[in-house]
Amino acid sequence: MLRTIAILSLALIASLAMAAGLPTTANARVFVGVGIGVPGPFYYPPPVYYAPPPVYYAPPPPVYYAPAPVVTYAPPPAPAAAPAPAPTSSNCRQYNGDATIDGANQPFYGTACLQSDGKWHIVNQ
Repeated sequence: MLRTIAILSLALIASLAMAAGLPTTANARVFVGVGIGVPGPFYYPPPVYYAPPPVYYAPPPPVYYAPAPVVTYAPPPAPAAAPAPAPTSSNCRQYNGDATIDGANQPFYGTACLQSDGKWHIVNQ
């Protein structure tokens, strides 16, 4: 069987050489090599089929947010009316005069009292 394959391959090579126009003289040499390869563990190491371990994707852990800080506002201070100075007859004076308002003279008058800090305070008009 092996001999038949070798003869057929030689005939095929010779016919190809003639078809290609190569010289077919007696000096032309044709070499045919026949090799039989037997794969085995002593020639080639066996293939290693590596599969990475399976990865199981779990859902991400829940996200926790800190609660918003409680905002408390202090109540605004209650408006306090300025205490009216107690008029004393010795520190109060009557005043009057004329003022020009919108080009006309207008009289004005009232009572002013001297405060403890040295300023005059108008009590009424």
